[in-house]
Amino acid sequence: MSTRTTEAENASPAPAPSNGRPASPKKTKAKKSSRQAAANGTATADEPATASANDHVAAPPKSDENWKLLRKKIESHSHKSPAKDVFGKSAIGGTVYRWGVATASGSPIDPVRMSLSQLACDQKPIRRRSTRPLDLVSATTEMIAQLDHGDMSALSCHDAVIWAGAMPQLIQQLEPVLWWELLGSLQRFRELVLQSHSPDSHAHLIVGAELGLTLAWRLAELPSCKRAQKSAIESFAQWCDHEEDAIPNALADATTARLILGSIMRCQALLKTTAKKKFQKSWHAVGDEMATWVAALTTHRGTSAFSRLGRGDVKDDLGKTGLLEHAIAFDPETLRPATEAALGLGHTGGRLAWEVCLPESFVHSDGAKLAVMLPEWDVRRGRTHLHYAGEHNQLEIFAGRTQIVAGQVQTSIEINGAEQAASGDWELICEYTDDEVHYIEIEQDWTGGVVLQRQLMLIRSDRSLMLADGVLPKNRQASESLSQKIRYSTRIPFASGVSPELEKETREVYLCAGQHAAVVIPLSASEWRIGPTTTKLSASEDEHLVWSAEGTGAMYVPLWFDLQRRRFKRKRTWRQLTVADERRICEQHEAAGFRVQVGSEQWLVYRSLGDRRCRTVLGKHLIADFFAAKFDQGEGIYDELVTVDDAEDGDEPAAS
Repeated sequence: MSTRTTEAENASPAPAPSNGRPASPKKTKAKKSSRQAAANGTATADEPATASANDHVAAPPKSDENWKLLRKKIESHSHKSPAKDVFGKSAIGGTVYRWGVATASGSPIDPVRMSLSQLACDQKPIRRRSTRPLDLVSATTEMIAQLDHGDMSALSCHDAVIWAGAMPQLIQQLEPVLWWELLGSLQRFRELVLQSHSPDSHAHLIVGAELGLTLAWRLAELPSCKRAQKSAIESFAQWCDHEEDAIPNALADATTARLILGSIMRCQALLKTTAKKKFQKSWHAVGDEMATWVAALTTHRGTSAFSRLGRGDVKDDLGKTGLLEHAIAFDPETLRPATEAALGLGHTGGRLAWEVCLPESFVHSDGAKLAVMLPEWDVRRGRTHLHYAGEHNQLEIFAGRTQIVAGQVQTSIEINGAEQAASGDWELICEYTDDEVHYIEIEQDWTGGVVLQRQLMLIRSDRSLMLADGVLPKNRQASESLSQKIRYSTRIPFASGVSPELEKETREVYLCAGQHAAVVIPLSASEWRIGPTTTKLSASEDEHLVWSAEGTGAMYVPLWFDLQRRRFKRKRTWRQLTVADERRICEQHEAAGFRVQVGSEQWLVYRSLGDRRCRTVLGKHLIADFFAAKFDQGEGIYDELVTVDDAEDGDEPAAS
């Protein structure tokens, strides 16, 4: 393959492709002549003076001698400023460039990314499981096609960074034309992001900021790459300045949170060591918030929420050179005990969060529609993850270290025999948290003139979780809405290795993973299997908990998860309660009340489905949309857990 490329070939504009990628811009006049550049020992005389959207990318040198000189300078610079000096021990083995990659891809690190990460850290690729050499030419060609296609996913953006970091090593292994073509694609990819993506996008951070900083560091001998440093610093500052939207966008896919945090930390190192730029307090605060989210999403296996990987697959995120250890540096006093408690390496001993400097145990982003509900940071207490961005909720429930629910919660509704469908996104109605309870309520519009409302209430000290759905008419004043027949069904997926065990005489279902991990109680169903009931709870052959009910006008169907094993052998019972309104018994479409008892512990749940009125349930007078309490038998009083009061139509429901 020839190492010479004519000036005309470099300057020729390309037609605009159908995928919307800008055409290669026209050649601009060089700042210096070839003769002047040669006199100064510069091998890239044809590069433009400024890096703008209309500049062409770095041009190949015109002679073998200039190419050899350029290659020597790039190699010399990589020796003077190696990855280990920038990233420290995390550069050993290329670990720093694999932070969060497995979780984002959903699979173990592939050979190409493994080899490129090692090259990006100035090390020869080591393929322990194969003696077959990596075909870098094919991999480079595929990467060029990926860049030119304009894939802006977080993982594809990170791929661009890895390849940019490996450029000094690739210059030894690729033909000059292919190396220059790769560099050109990287630069065009970055320009496309800067032109088309808002400052709060993950692409603006990873490509606009980190890719620019990486090119400026790794290829400082090329003026067009060196100039990228200034715009990269501006891109990073802009992303941090837009944190109110940038962080929710980063969390929109929870499995990419580690990848984006890794980019922030690499930018921090690059700014400090290569740009000599102080990391501002506001930038540090953004990193701290992302690190807290990553810690909250970390399970005891070291994996992330909503990920099916094992501990060995995410080993680059663990250990002394891993992502989690380095993230602790944003706030060691808070993040170290939180991370260790989440991993099961330490525990809070039942103390309140403020006593051990732990973050809040309820972490919620309305923008990302992501919530993490922890009884405590101690992994032995369990946890619940909810992602409600799509049509169906993604839900994970842990009973201690045992995951019992994992996957997509699918709901179907029929109105008067006609199948309905979701007609809108899930929206937050209300949230509340204190030392006793975490509570979140969301709703989704459906066809057929109904709305589906979903509540998750985690009683922290009692280690109980209530998942409840309400199907209500949008127009509660319409007389025809009170007569419509409703059929409701929800499928809740079991986690891997979990099997159901149905009680023989009553309607509870045990969830087992070697031993009993949870008891699920359908509060709106009759307790005994003998006799009629409007609610049924069963297990399907495809490993789902199937929860179905029928009603008229409106309905409320709560499930109670008892996650405390010491209570499993105690006697338990539950009842649907009578709700009275001015000495009149309420219809089921107006309000519902329930009592659940395990041993000496009792809880009360009340839900209004109609107008806001004063009602009585189990001797308690209420004017509330929702009320939950624990009954203190010794004192004979109700210890309120949460009250949601929808005071006036159009107001946001307030919880207390």
